[in-house]
Amino acid sequence: MAHNDSDTLGECPACGGKFASVQVGPYQVDQCGACSGVWLDERELEKILAVDHRVLKQKRSDAEAAAPKGKKGKCPRCGGTLIKMANLRANINTDSCSVCYGMFLDAGELDALDHPNLVASIGKLLRKLIGRH
Repeated sequence: MAHNDSDTLGECPACGGKFASVQVGPYQVDQCGACSGVWLDERELEKILAVDHRVLKQKRSDAEAAAPKGKKGKCPRCGGTLIKMANLRANINTDSCSVCYGMFLDAGELDALDHPNLVASIGKLLRKLIGRH
């Protein structure tokens, strides 16, 4: 949570829209007002998943514009290159910055992260069985 000022963010990498700050529990998260994509700074994802983040889903359902599929611009935080990263927790690909390690989630990807897939569940079970939490 090193950054919390949406005004310092560049345009949304998915649609070119403007980010607004959204209060999620004790945290400030940046969400695009046009496509409802979410920008998360380094290590924010784990914190957001641990608190009630329904407000992000409500805002997404209120948004009317859909992001063009496949378009990915530069990192809105530092201008770095966004690269596709496989997220095995939910079997999705997220867009991560190769410089500041922030992450962009398209609308709907947060939902997928709320429901871990079978591979993640098995991994969690195995870690529990061998004593790694």
